[in-house]
Amino acid sequence: MGQNGGIQLTNIDSFLNAIKCSWVKRYLDNTNTSKWKIFYQKILKKYGDSLLIECNISNTILHEIANENIFLSDVLSAWSDVTHNLETQTISKTILWNNKDITSNNKTFFYKDWFERSIKYVDQLYDYRIKDFYSFDDICYIYGIPSNNFLKYYTLIKSIPIHIKSEINTNNTP
Repeated sequence: MGQNGGIQLTNIDSFLNAIKCSWVKRYLDNTNTSKWKIFYQKILKKYGDSLLIECNISNTILHEIANENIFLSDVLSAWSDVTHNLETQTISKTILWNNKDITSNNKTFFYKDWFERSIKYVDQLYDYRIKDFYSFDDICYIYGIPSNNFLKYYTLIKSIPIHIKSEINTNNTP
């Protein structure tokens, strides 16, 4: 028995989450060329690959991944639970893609072509000089987005929650 009572056992849930999270390190290790990584990369590519490890992942995506691989879904869920409690990033550095807080019709966003053009954070769409989001024409010019993506852009901007928009608005610098 411990000094404060109890048997001093390890919290099983925390222990299991730690084991699952250790797989993230293995996945991100570029020197690890195991065949299992190729299998997981194929699944994760649809969602931005290692981007899922950084974002505020939605349960919808976890369920989609679980349909293909329950273990991978468990690992990502554990990682999300652990890192969510450690969040210290500013609102402006909120990741746009696969974010459970940025949705339209209960679906998160992932525009692969935009991600490949280095659009990742909410503040990349925001013009701090005028304290508003860039116009669609500006986004097309800055990132080379095709002009037929205007509906995608406005749907995404409209889906960013008010608390994120107002925090960015009160911020003076990126």
